[in-house]
Amino acid sequence: KGGRLARRSPADIARALDAVVILVRKSTKGLRSEEIRKALKLDVREVPRVLKEGLSKKKLKSKGQKRATTYFSA
Repeated sequence: KGGRLARRSPADIARALDAVVILVRKSTKGLRSEEIRKALKLDVREVPRVLKEGLSKKKLKSKGQKRATTYFSA
């Protein structure tokens, strides 16, 4: 399980982002990255890229700092 993460295509990242948006939309209080990772069974190294992409495409909103950051559906 260790080592580098396999290269992901933009389609793979978009698919993961869609799953995150659907999950976050169900939660009224928003979710932290650890909760998103556990619910979707994603790799630890995979989550930051997906969340960053969601924020840049304005599909997600964030509130808080560092580990207390909570993500909401935009």
